[in-house]
Amino acid sequence: MAKNMTASVLGRRNDWWATGKSSVDSAYKLARKELSTVIDSLASRRIQIIIGPRRVGKSTMMQQSIGHLLKAGVEPKRILFFSCDDPTIFDGNTSIGDVIEAYLNNVLNESAAELGNRIYVFIDEIHTFTGWQLWLKNYYEPLYNIKFIVSGSSASHLFDGAKESLMGRTDTLRMMPLNLMQFCRFWSEYRNAYKVGEFLSIVPDGSLYENPELYFNELIKNAWQWDSFKPYANAVLQEFLLFGGYPEYFLDDNAVLWQKRLVEDIIGQGLYRDIVNIYKIKAPDKLEKLLFFIADNNGQDFNMKTIADTIGCDNETVSTYLTYLTQSYMAVVLSNYAPNAGKVLRKNKTLYVLDNGIANAMLRLPSISDTMSGHIVESICARDALVACEEHLWTLHYWRDKGVEVDLVIDRKTDVIPIEVKYRSNAKNTSLPAFRKTFPGIKIPVSVVITKDRLERENDTLYIPFWLAR
Repeated sequence: MAKNMTASVLGRRNDWWATGKSSVDSAYKLARKELSTVIDSLASRRIQIIIGPRRVGKSTMMQQSIGHLLKAGVEPKRILFFSCDDPTIFDGNTSIGDVIEAYLNNVLNESAAELGNRIYVFIDEIHTFTGWQLWLKNYYEPLYNIKFIVSGSSASHLFDGAKESLMGRTDTLRMMPLNLMQFCRFWSEYRNAYKVGEFLSIVPDGSLYENPELYFNELIKNAWQWDSFKPYANAVLQEFLLFGGYPEYFLDDNAVLWQKRLVEDIIGQGLYRDIVNIYKIKAPDKLEKLLFFIADNNGQDFNMKTIADTIGCDNETVSTYLTYLTQSYMAVVLSNYAPNAGKVLRKNKTLYVLDNGIANAMLRLPSISDTMSGHIVESICARDALVACEEHLWTLHYWRDKGVEVDLVIDRKTDVIPIEVKYRSNAKNTSLPAFRKTFPGIKIPVSVVITKDRLERENDTLYIPFWLAR
C-alpha cells in the first residue's frame, strides 16, 4: 500500500500539515523533564532512540518535540510521524522505506539525495518492525539531511538490532514510569497544588540511589521545613502508591476505568504485541500467568521450579519468559548478591512488576492497606534503584542468607550500597550489620534504610523517609 500512499493517508497521522500544530502536544499541560534531552538532540544528525515501557509517555514526548519544532518555525510538512504498529499504514508488505519514499514523493516532492532543509522523521514503536535498523542506516549513511527520532518498548530489539549496524550513530534515552517526585510535579500542575510545588522546590536534585550520602546531607539542610510539607506530600503519596507512575493518569477522571484500560493495554499491547508476536511464543497463556504471578507475589523470592510448577511449564521456559518481561520493561528480576558471579546465578530470584500501578490494576485493588503499602514502597524503590543502575552500568541485586535479608544491593563495581526498605515510623532493627559481617572485604561507604518518617544518620547508616526520596 505504501508505494502508492497518498498525502491524505499520511496527513491523517500528521495533523500539523493542515493546522500548523500538534493536537496531542496541546493536550498536555506539562512535559516530562526528559523532553529537554530530545529537544537538544534535534540539532544533531545522530539517531535519537527513546526506549521504555508502553504508556510511559514516549509517543507524547515525540509529539511535544514536534510541537517544539513547529514553534521554532520548522515548516510543518518537513515533519513526519508514523507508528510501526499502525495497521492502516503497515499491511504486511509495507517497509519503513516505503513510507519515507511515499512521504518524499507525494508530500514534499523531493528526493532524499536532494533535500534542502532538514526533515524530521519520528517513528513510534519501531521495535515491532523487523530489520528497522537496516532501513535507518540506508538513509543515514549517505548523509541525507534527515533527523530520525524513534521509540520502542523492547530493549533487546532496539539495542541488539542496533549494536552493529548503527554503532556510533545513535543516542539513547530511557524513560520509566514517573518516580514520586516526578508524580508530585504532575500533581502540582494538574491539581493546582501550589504547596506541593513549593515542596518540590526544596527537595534535593540528583538521586538517592546514585549518591546517598550527598542526598542525605542536602535533606538535612532543610530538616526544619519537612514537617510542614509532610501532609501535602503524603496526600500525593497515597495516590501514587495506588495508581503508579503513568503520566496519562492525570488526563483521566475515572480511576476505575483508568485501571481497566491500563491492564487491557498492558496485556493486549505489552504482552501480545511486544513479546508474543516478536518472540513467536506458542503458549501466551503461560506468559500471562507468569505476569499475574509476579503481581500477586510482588517482592518475594522464588526458585524457578516453584514458578514453573505454579504456571504449568518447565524451568527453562520460566527463565526465558522472565528475560522477555524484563526486556520489555514489564518486570524487575533481581538475583541474590554474591561477589562470585557463579553463586549469583544459582540462587533464587526476587520478582517485581515494574510499575506498582499496573500490579494494583491487575489485582483490581481499589485501595491500599497499611500492610500493602510497605510491599508497594519496596517495589517502587527497586524500580528507582534499577533506573540509576542502568544509567551508570551498575547492577542491582537483593541479598538473603540464613534468615536475614537486604532488599536491594547496588553493586557500583568499586563499592556496594545495601538498602533496606522498612516502611514504618520507627525503623530500627535491620540486616545491614549482618550484610557487612558477611562481606568484610567489600567496600561499603554507607548503608541506607528507606523509612516512613525517620530522617537520621546513625554511624554509617542513613535513614531516609520514602516521601523525601528521589
